[in-house]
Amino acid sequence: MTLLRALEHALPHTLEHLERIVALESPTNDKAAVDAVGADHQATLRALGATVTVFPQANVGDHVLGTFNPGQREPLLLLMHMDTVHPVGSLLSAMPIRHADGKLYGPGVCDMKASHVIALSAIRALLEADAFPTREVRVLFTSDEETGSRTSRALIERLAEGCALAMVMEPALANGALKSARKGTGLFTVRATGRAAHAGGDHEKGINAIEELAHHVLAVQRWTDYARGITVSVGDIRGGGVTNVVPDSAYFRTDLRIARSADGPEMVERFKGLRPVLAGASLTVEGGLNRPPMECDAGRLATIEKINAIAQHELGRVFAHAPSGGGSDASFTAGMGVPTMDGLGAIGDGMHASHEHILIESLPERAALCAAMLRDW
Repeated sequence: MTLLRALEHALPHTLEHLERIVALESPTNDKAAVDAVGADHQATLRALGATVTVFPQANVGDHVLGTFNPGQREPLLLLMHMDTVHPVGSLLSAMPIRHADGKLYGPGVCDMKASHVIALSAIRALLEADAFPTREVRVLFTSDEETGSRTSRALIERLAEGCALAMVMEPALANGALKSARKGTGLFTVRATGRAAHAGGDHEKGINAIEELAHHVLAVQRWTDYARGITVSVGDIRGGGVTNVVPDSAYFRTDLRIARSADGPEMVERFKGLRPVLAGASLTVEGGLNRPPMECDAGRLATIEKINAIAQHELGRVFAHAPSGGGSDASFTAGMGVPTMDGLGAIGDGMHASHEHILIESLPERAALCAAMLRDW
């Protein structure tokens, strides 16, 4: 029986597993909730014969590593995250688990719990077929990708060191394409300080921090350059509090995306170079780049060519590839020079939205691709 046939036969079990972990809502900021997903994966990994290591965290969920064939030749790394953006309670409000038109809906089902079951069912299929590779396979579930991988980045990079391939199991693009490039991401906070005053009797004595900030909102938004793949988006702005006081403080937070590593230093310097416009106002800038971009270079194209040779042999087809505007942990492994492929997870849509879903029929094929890559790399 081919891998695809075996995984199609196992689809009811795969769906049962997926619905179980989707029901374990796991927003990044709820440690206990994320740890419940981690506990489920620990049990599954042990049942499959992996050595399980837990990396405790104080404020986010614990990271979970399953290792097969420890110490054997060049490892392969499967990289996933357990945290989602949806708050606990979404299942009972806008996002119940449901099937419709060949799709499975639910919070975090596409980003990225379907990827969990794809990876685990691929491993199970190889073990049952007595086709598991003799090399070391590392399966890492992290807990804070959605908020920048602050506690997991060093672990990801340590486990990726020396790997033959990092398989980043983020969902595919909506058309099923692999993700051959990722934008780098940055977060900056710009704070303005002025002078408070009564908005009526002493208006002329005040320095309006919101007015000062407004100049910089317009300035940084103009740095967006679609031709260069640079976007700047002010997404959170706060200041003042009452209308009869000239506000003495305000801040905004900005998302930065870059397509090329070469643009990183320039954009950081632009933010750090902001200066006050109003006399007497002051300005501080915090933040920087969080993830480098993953560019589609010659190494990435060679990785895709090898993946498609495996896919053609196992599935009788090849996979397209394209860039993604979002960020992922693939940037960390690719930035180390480790061969990296992203977008190996399910096909779906609506990530981070109330209509998040996956195409159920994509699960066996993506798992078969994952299994064949593990076996044949």
